[in-house]
Amino acid sequence: MKITVVIPTKNEQGCIGRVLGEIPRTLVNEVIVVDGHSTDRTVAEAKKSMKPSDKVLNQKGSGYGAALIQGMKGAGGDVIVMMDADGSHDPKDIGKIIKKMEEGAEYVMASRYMPGGRSDDDTWLRWFGNKLFTWMTNVVHDTNMTDSLYLFTAVKKESMEKLKLRARGFEFCTEIVVKAHKAGLKFAEVPTIERARYAGKSKVNSFYHGVKILSMILRSYR
Repeated sequence: MKITVVIPTKNEQGCIGRVLGEIPRTLVNEVIVVDGHSTDRTVAEAKKSMKPSDKVLNQKGSGYGAALIQGMKGAGGDVIVMMDADGSHDPKDIGKIIKKMEEGAEYVMASRYMPGGRSDDDTWLRWFGNKLFTWMTNVVHDTNMTDSLYLFTAVKKESMEKLKLRARGFEFCTEIVVKAHKAGLKFAEVPTIERARYAGKSKVNSFYHGVKILSMILRSYR
């Protein structure tokens, strides 16, 4: 299997170069960085750390989900790994994720809350919100996951193309897991340890994005 890693960025100077340097290139064939109009040196830092097979795409429009969708559409790999640029996702766990794909899984998620996982960056509010939204997603959509909002995940490209993903913002996290379940994709989780971001500030607004995610959880999918 050929592996593509897709990473959305927006003002991740001080992070993206370190993350790219940690990616296991014995496993990963291609990295696509989708940059959301950064005003710092994110793009230059990314290009300095890239291999000839990698590329930076200028995002069309805006939004976390929109960046991931654009990157996945341009991926040349059989399996697409999605991860963040801030250092919170540990690239060495790509190996565990890919192993599950090799064992037959079609959609794999890294989880902070299954045995063997943890977060070194959780606040009480984030922990509670993550647990609540995961529980709600499982109840409303009959899914079975332990960490629905941690989008360090992999999907086969042929499967992704069937999901018709549309969410533009952070609510993409809920859309993809629910649609993967509705499509009957074979699902697996692997434990992971969330690290503190390397530099800069989080782009997530707990209230605003929480409302968007809640709306996505409660909607009907066909």
